[in-house]
Amino acid sequence: MSALGGCGESEDAPTPIEAARAELAQGDGAVARIYLDRALDSGENRRNLAVMMGEAALLEEDFAAAREWLGPGEFSPESAAVGFRLLGRLEMAQGNLPAAGAAFDRSHRLAPEDAELWVDIARLRYQGGEHVQAIAAVDRALAFEPAHAEALRFRGQLVRDAHGMEAGAIWLRQALDRWPDELEIRLDLAATLADAGHARRALAVLREAGGAAVDHPRGLFVQAVIAARGGELGVARDLLARSGLQQEAHPAAQMLGAILDLDHGNLASATLAFDRLYARQPDNSRIRDLFAYALARSGAERELVHRFAAVAQGGTGSPYLRLLVGRAFEALDDRARAASYLDRATAAETGLAVLPVRSPSAQFAMGDLGDGIALRDFVRHAIAIGDTSEAVRRARSFAARVPGSGDASAILGDAELAHGDRAAARAAYARSARVRQSWPLIVRRLRAEEDAANARAILTRYLAANPLRADAALALAEALALEGEWERAAALLDHALELGAARNPAALAGRSIAARELGEAQIAFDYALAAHELQPMNPLAIGALLATLPADDAGTRAELEAKLASLRAR
Repeated sequence: MSALGGCGESEDAPTPIEAARAELAQGDGAVARIYLDRALDSGENRRNLAVMMGEAALLEEDFAAAREWLGPGEFSPESAAVGFRLLGRLEMAQGNLPAAGAAFDRSHRLAPEDAELWVDIARLRYQGGEHVQAIAAVDRALAFEPAHAEALRFRGQLVRDAHGMEAGAIWLRQALDRWPDELEIRLDLAATLADAGHARRALAVLREAGGAAVDHPRGLFVQAVIAARGGELGVARDLLARSGLQQEAHPAAQMLGAILDLDHGNLASATLAFDRLYARQPDNSRIRDLFAYALARSGAERELVHRFAAVAQGGTGSPYLRLLVGRAFEALDDRARAASYLDRATAAETGLAVLPVRSPSAQFAMGDLGDGIALRDFVRHAIAIGDTSEAVRRARSFAARVPGSGDASAILGDAELAHGDRAAARAAYARSARVRQSWPLIVRRLRAEEDAANARAILTRYLAANPLRADAALALAEALALEGEWERAAALLDHALELGAARNPAALAGRSIAARELGEAQIAFDYALAAHELQPMNPLAIGALLATLPADDAGTRAELEAKLASLRAR
């Protein structure tokens, strides 16, 4: 025992500062602070410890302590560049973007070719809406250090936003191949592969390198999503609970939890969760429609029409939302209003959808449009009241002020399209798409497009990059059907039905038409019947069923023809 005790202070033992540096490299701020406190107690100069103390506090998200050490900017000469970079991270974490920029500028003057700094600058620019400049900054980081792990990861995320899941997965795979022990890259790649429809590959990525990612909260969430998509809902609930992300108010986890609650019959819990999510993301049509569905399942028809009747009548109301509102009015015995919503549920929408405005009208009158959200709401308001010239003027001014913002370009595209300048709208949307291609942006690009071949190319590229988008598959199937490519259209419709479009009567009716064109009479009849049973007053479903009825079923044919004529006469 005495011999072992004598080894405790050997010459090979690391100093407290060396031990702290090793813990920081492992991401353990708490243990690092213990060693740094020892160094401080032994008389080490505060300036020599300021950067490591600040980094340890940032790792623990102890922003007050981080500011105590980093805020004064009193660093040793050799650590000053890192110190100001960490100060910039602190300012970013607390939403002080101009102060973050100033700190990064000071770091840049001391270390202009630091790849780590350029990644931080890229994140700052992205957070500030300078999306194009953010891409340039991360490319600058990779120019200085081509194998920089965080630069590769962020570039992969940017590629994923702009070019879809498949392209993003390629970048993240390259990053992981270089840095197989980087857990965050592994988790990003697994999530991206799962969203690209490669569930087995995603699970394999989680299990590699010892399987540390399998039990990580994000890893458990990815597995929960995969299980839910595969119909293993009990497994998905267990994995989601183990992740703890739902309790931490992670939006995607809350969304999955609410969907699982719906399936399990926990309607009160699901409705409350969708209500909270909708309050935070009122433009998210999927959350809105699921919230309305939860209200309908709960028998809360009055709440449903109170919340969504106006939205359903507007340009952003989906056919499914109108169907739910219409059925709610039926349940309330208001058949006249029910009919207006059910009729619109079967009608195709064209033109630009005017999204709901939440900014006070007084703000518009005062012209206080300093941020992107206020400007977006102003443009929506101007479009709604028909003042498209003012919408274009304001949107152009904003886009000129922040030329690297994909959001500003999207807003400008909306204004130009509403004003009737499709060429200008296409150009603005294309600039926005170089940063982020969401499905709502694709829908707007299609509305602005005048060339069918271009529209089809846009859809084809988007679906190839995002293969789990049922709405994109349906849209491309329709484009192919118009050109008589029925085999490809049928394959895409089957894909969409597998992804959840089986509750869409238009998708079922379209599949019936494709089957009929391919000479598959019984399959055509089965799909038409399913569409009609789902929504008996849908003209597409009625037409598909009429086209597939046996020739000797004159009574049913006459009944369907009378119903279709009645609908057309409204």
